[in-house]
Amino acid sequence: SDVCSSDLTAAGGMLSNAVDTLKANLPVGLTLAIVTLPQAIAFSTTLAGLPPHFGIYAAIWGVLFTAILNPSRVFSGGPNTTMSAAIGVTLLPISPPFGADYIGLALTLILLAGIVQLMFLLIPPLGRALDLINEPIINGLICGIGLFLIFKSLTGFGGLPTNTEVEWPLWIAWQSLLAVLEFGNLYAIKIGMITLIVTVLFRQVKLLRNWAILIGVTAGTAYSQYVNATVGLENTLVEQIANLSSVGFVYPSIPEFSQESMADIIAIIPGAVTLALLGLFQTVAAMRRMNRKIGAFTDSRTAIYADSVSNCLLPFLSSLPTCASFNRMWLVHSLGGDSRISSALSALILLLMVLFLSSWIAVIPMPAMAAIIMVVGANMINWEDIKPHFKDRKETVVFLASFLSVLFLDLLDRKSTRLNSSHTDISRMPS
Repeated sequence: SDVCSSDLTAAGGMLSNAVDTLKANLPVGLTLAIVTLPQAIAFSTTLAGLPPHFGIYAAIWGVLFTAILNPSRVFSGGPNTTMSAAIGVTLLPISPPFGADYIGLALTLILLAGIVQLMFLLIPPLGRALDLINEPIINGLICGIGLFLIFKSLTGFGGLPTNTEVEWPLWIAWQSLLAVLEFGNLYAIKIGMITLIVTVLFRQVKLLRNWAILIGVTAGTAYSQYVNATVGLENTLVEQIANLSSVGFVYPSIPEFSQESMADIIAIIPGAVTLALLGLFQTVAAMRRMNRKIGAFTDSRTAIYADSVSNCLLPFLSSLPTCASFNRMWLVHSLGGDSRISSALSALILLLMVLFLSSWIAVIPMPAMAAIIMVVGANMINWEDIKPHFKDRKETVVFLASFLSVLFLDLLDRKSTRLNSSHTDISRMPS
């Protein structure tokens, strides 16, 4: 009886600890879910050129997979700005966004990127190469991509289609700005401005900083609904997220590997390598930065393992790829949560939100999403991270070279992609 009593006491203690852990992490998971939702949708629709459920499933299954695969109490993965943008940059010259061909190639691109990441994990020399990545390179890339995201969001902010023709990112910015000024939808611009201003203002309030994006999207959506109710959607012509009623527990998908698409698949292989490296770079950088912040060591190889395996699975679930997110990890740490438990809870909460609140999510206007991408892009350019590089001449050169490569060398990548695409079109013409 004493043994049984002690067993019951131990079981009761374990149950009590589990309940306490759940209570402590539930508010953190709820915060993560609510904060991640608008960003995940924006990454998918505005950057990757994919339906909104791709971003949502990345915030559900991508987060859940990485939480299961990585035992770290610090690591947190999920949909990523840069990787989402890389999908759009790779595929826009080949196929129109949101179409069946585009979606099939996107799934293939993500799967290939996951395989490349696995190679870095399984082949020691490749894995050791990641140790050579230094802060000036990573911060230069991040700042360049942040500026690129702001440029890329201009057309969506003005209610115009995504620019798929011009090559040079700086030229895209100029052409997009002229197009918005000349042809921009005033209703869309107002919605974008309201979202942008409200988000920026609330980010200045410390207690509400983590909720600023949600509040901004809510304000933009509320104004959009008001205008549509008074003027009519047929007159405002403001694009919304779309009906998510078909999105359920899971949305199975199969990457494109047909004989007809093989030329396009070969053309996107360089993009898959780029996508894989961007994910690896950011995971390594996020883990190093988190280690410095908390004064502890967390092995980045377990994070790479979680990312690579997840990215091999996610294309079969209609999901964007995943990588480590410093912002998510720091948010969980600052709220006192266990990242693994909080991330899993956020994925489950987000799944419930999609299942039961899809009609509310569907009316979010695209200009509000574009405004959020602008905010995210601006946040990637952090002077506190950049400033130390300008104290050393070598670091300054490396940082500037990395930064400018995003804005200038993208021209070469797009031209080569377009040439491959043109070759594909020619090869399909009847002889």
